[in-house]
Amino acid sequence: MSEAGSTDPGAESADGGGGSRLAALVATWPRRIGVALGGLVGVLVVLYLLGVIGAPAVGLEDRGDWGEVTDERTEIVTTAWVNNPNPIGLSLGNSVTAEYDIALNDVLLAEGSKSDIRIPRGNSTTELRTDVRNDRLADWWVAYVRADETVTLDANATLRVNTLVGASHDVRRQRTMLNESTPVVDALSAAVDETSGTYTQSVSASEVGDGLLDESPLAGSDGVTVGYEVERGWATWGEVSESETTVVFHMRVHNPGDVPVPASPDGLGVSVDMNDVRTFEAESGELSADSVGGDAVVAPGETEEVTYRVTMDNDRVDEWFTSHVRADAGPGAEATAVSAQFQVVFENPATGGQFRFPRDSPVGYDCSFRTAILVDGQHSSSTCEAPSAPGN
Repeated sequence: MSEAGSTDPGAESADGGGGSRLAALVATWPRRIGVALGGLVGVLVVLYLLGVIGAPAVGLEDRGDWGEVTDERTEIVTTAWVNNPNPIGLSLGNSVTAEYDIALNDVLLAEGSKSDIRIPRGNSTTELRTDVRNDRLADWWVAYVRADETVTLDANATLRVNTLVGASHDVRRQRTMLNESTPVVDALSAAVDETSGTYTQSVSASEVGDGLLDESPLAGSDGVTVGYEVERGWATWGEVSESETTVVFHMRVHNPGDVPVPASPDGLGVSVDMNDVRTFEAESGELSADSVGGDAVVAPGETEEVTYRVTMDNDRVDEWFTSHVRADAGPGAEATAVSAQFQVVFENPATGGQFRFPRDSPVGYDCSFRTAILVDGQHSSSTCEAPSAPGN
């Protein structure tokens, strides 16, 4: 019994001593690691104070360029520079980050970020690539038209190095473009004004419809003059939405003839090509003037200012914008060639025929404009000039 219940004192001593030493060693690990880390931090601080290591400097080498531009995507490339004065390179995961966003007319079109950036010793650069959100270009177009075709740019970049000796750099770029011109509506205005002129026809009094000459002193004459004189024309923006844009066409019309003529047109055709992209197009055979009733007339010797409201689809704004920023798709980077065409048709009340302004084919007006959203060394400009507003 005593043998079975006895133990070996030597074995107990050996096991107990080994376990105690292991436990003591484990117990000291946190303290030893803390001391080591503290020593490392102390060494780094000393090296920093001695100038052996230093804080990386960061900044933007290029605030943005247009990168790959296709029908599907529009890329913006931002280049950042980093100066790492330390004797070794750094790769610190998310401790090195770059962020970028760009808004036009307060509509956020692109944003992006980049992390896990390797910083070699000395000077280096890194590129941040972001894509324009084409699905937001319609929202931007609405804001652009409502701002009377003024383009405002707000681009922001933030670069951070979150290390023991970290650094950060924030850059904000703001710019206003085309604030003294309205190239699209100016081109439309110029096209409408090109219809200015006299459109008359001499007809026999016997050809004039019943009622037109009943109270006229020319009732018994052999011939009468029928027609219009367009003194001036211009256009203004109306309502605009993501899908439609309304343009209001104004015409100052005089009746130089002997019989009343309709104030409302029978039809109107208008189109706008921007870098050969048919951005707007509208045709109507049932138009009425805003300023007069559908049956209103312009009496002989009278002058009326009549307006016509036309709504056009603008579902190709994104295709135009892509062509605008591509140097190989138009007259240059951030440049647009505008071609506007206009024609209006009035009924000839004497013969039942038509007066077309202009007579043969739609009148055209060509011009161009530039922006400077990302193109360095370029200024916004426009060759599109609207006619002066008519006098009262």
